Amino acid sequence: MENPFSGLSAEDAELLELGGVLGEHHAFALVAGRCSAAQAQCLKKLREEKKYKRLNPDWREFCAQYLNISGAQADRIIALLEEFGPGYFELSQLTRISADTYRAIAPVVKDHALHFNGEAIELNPENARRVAAAVAELRRAAAVKPPPAPKGMESAIEDIDKRFAQIVEDIEHLLRQSDQNWSQFAAAVDRMSLALARLIKENRI
Repeated sequence: MENPFSGLSAEDAELLELGGVLGEHHAFALVAGRCSAAQAQCLKKLREEKKYKRLNPDWREFCAQYLNISGAQADRIIALLEEFGPGYFELSQLTRISADTYRAIAPVVKDHALHFNGEAIELNPENARRVAAAVAELRRAAAVKPPPAPKGMESAIEDIDKRFAQIVEDIEHLLRQSDQNWSQFAAAVDRMSLALARLIKENRI
């Protein structure tokens, strides 16, 4: 089989070989979250520095051709890295865990260890069973937590501000894509703008 990395600079070849590891484990492994932090960081660097354009100008086509995963899968992995950092991937190497579950237990994952019942369980293969058992217990505890108290005005405004910032970030991300339905996107942005303008006018803000 022809080597797709021949003729590249040493730096680009190294990045693509790291990304190629993702394909060697097949797409189903990525869907399950079995991706290392190093692989996720490699994907992020490839996309942000646009090195993939040397082989294919389209990010999603590049992922399918050279990494054997879809662009959507690659974007999902990068999003997990940006939201959670390497800790998510260190933990997911040892036990299956969803993004929602990780959000609930993230405060106890630090310094390459899971802090549970006064003990720091290192995130390594030798502790896989202990980590899985601790995550299961933390998941159960998170599921029975009482609902949060109603937010005050200041807290509610801060929450809305954060969610709006996330929406803006999502819009900026979409604008970087080359295969979007721009008419539908423009219509959605227009609806949001009109809704904000109406609120401002009706409430004399």
